Amino acid sequence: MEEDRRRHRRFPLKLSITCQKVGLSGGELVSGKTVNVGPGGILVEVNSGNVNEGELLSVEMSVPPMEGMLDFGGSLSNHARVVRSNDSETPEETPENVIALEFCDSPKLRT
Repeated sequence: MEEDRRRHRRFPLKLSITCQKVGLSGGELVSGKTVNVGPGGILVEVNSGNVNEGELLSVEMSVPPMEGMLDFGGSLSNHARVVRSNDSETPEETPENVIALEFCDSPKLRT
């Protein structure tokens, strides 16, 4: 059994996400859905794109409206480092189109 090396607990949550490599103005956007989210990072199922371990990404996640908490929805944005990608060794049960990201700072919610 593989040891969980995360410092923060993650929770299952499906959010739309777009990522772009930092420093590449007009570069390829990678989109997908989050698999799980925590204060330290996220696991993302991407639709396509070439993302490699160690790269720095700008990430933007859409947060849907939630009654009594976030009436109009919003977005979370941050920079994150790729800690595991399609090219890395992944457990057999992990789909090939999944990347693991570690946040550089705490995500900021914008409404």
